[in-house]
Amino acid sequence: MEERNINVIYGKAGGNASRNSYTCKVSLPKTWLDRMGVTLEHRGMTLSFDEKRIILERADGQPMKQVPLANKKEIRRFALVWREMYKNHATIPGYFFEDIDFMGESLSDLGFIMDCGESVKRAFPGVNVFGDNEALQRIINEFDIQLLGNAIYSQWRYFNHWAMAPMDEEDYQWFVIALSRLAELCE
Repeated sequence: MEERNINVIYGKAGGNASRNSYTCKVSLPKTWLDRMGVTLEHRGMTLSFDEKRIILERADGQPMKQVPLANKKEIRRFALVWREMYKNHATIPGYFFEDIDFMGESLSDLGFIMDCGESVKRAFPGVNVFGDNEALQRIINEFDIQLLGNAIYSQWRYFNHWAMAPMDEEDYQWFVIALSRLAELCE
């Protein structure tokens, strides 16, 4: 997960507010908003507070930003490099697998979407390929480039953001299987 330390910006409230009223703002990195698909035309956001965290999400119904799918040569190069990194994970610093600039941004730039696995669930109802290497291997030949790239992006994001636990050997192997097939599809 990418993090930045920021300061809250306090300003005097105007209008009919009391003399001791303040407005509070934070400045967000534009690159983060770009990756979320937030634009001048589609800037609706949902802000929530759970007594511990403030969560800012793109509002429901906002279109997801997607760049056109990159050419097969670029995707193949990406898949081969990352397959080797996942194969040799023990010799590579962990932040290479966790930092959004390394894998996540690359997947987005290649035209893949992190959709929390929804496209895979729609394509294969009742089959859970995430975290199940045998299930993935049974149906991996039915994936096209876009669907498999989306699956890889979603699985990476799961471990990067939501898992709250380190990956084990089976998890690394899942990526090796998926990235190997992605490279094959781009030959």
